[in-house]
Amino acid sequence: MNRRGKPYGELASTNLYAFYGIPEIKNWREEQHAAGRRSDLEDFYHAHGLCWVCKATGVSVSPVDWDGETGLFEQCPVCGGTGKLQPS
Repeated sequence: MNRRGKPYGELASTNLYAFYGIPEIKNWREEQHAAGRRSDLEDFYHAHGLCWVCKATGVSVSPVDWDGETGLFEQCPVCGGTGKLQPS
């Protein structure tokens, strides 16, 4: 039987911290909040062109299939595995 996806470790992935460090994120959120603007983490992702669907990992957040007890994942269909959104 063909399974959909691969084990997480076999897919190229990234994470939020490959793009920004915790101090940068906290500073941005504090500045936005102080200015009366939206400052949620999701707002940070959108303002910086990061994919919220996969949380900037480039990989689906939930398994798309299983191989026994091993979850199988796919590249994020929104960002194509980059963790970043394409400019519109």
